[in-house]
Amino acid sequence: MYKFNVFFIAIVTASFLFSCSSEQEKSSANLASHAKADEATQLASSNQKFEIVPNEMVCMVNNRFMGIKQIPIEVEGITYYGCCPECVKKIQENLGGVRYAKDPVSGEKVDKARAVIIKNNENGMVQYFESEASANRFLKR
Repeated sequence: MYKFNVFFIAIVTASFLFSCSSEQEKSSANLASHAKADEATQLASSNQKFEIVPNEMVCMVNNRFMGIKQIPIEVEGITYYGCCPECVKKIQENLGGVRYAKDPVSGEKVDKARAVIIKNNENGMVQYFESEASANRFLKR
């Protein structure tokens, strides 16, 4: 029984040591990837009211950040996102021009699937920008 306990303790200790080193490697890789954030993302994180969000987490019909990945809808080789079957239908048929928005800075028509999307952290609503430059101008206001 004594030999079994010593063997068991040795295996648990070795497992712990190896998992710590791999966690440290993962942590280092994560730090390196975060260090490469672009200017728009840095500006958004410094402005707590607004935040750049991934397109796949936005319902492009309701123009709202949903917090989880949405239903992908491919139209003419471009992927849009909706939250329910009704939104899928609206995007597929482009009802009311739902696939497009107006950039609040430039005033240009923007394809939502290709836009830089900024979320208002106070209400979850999103705005679409034609470029990072336009989003940066908005965030610097």
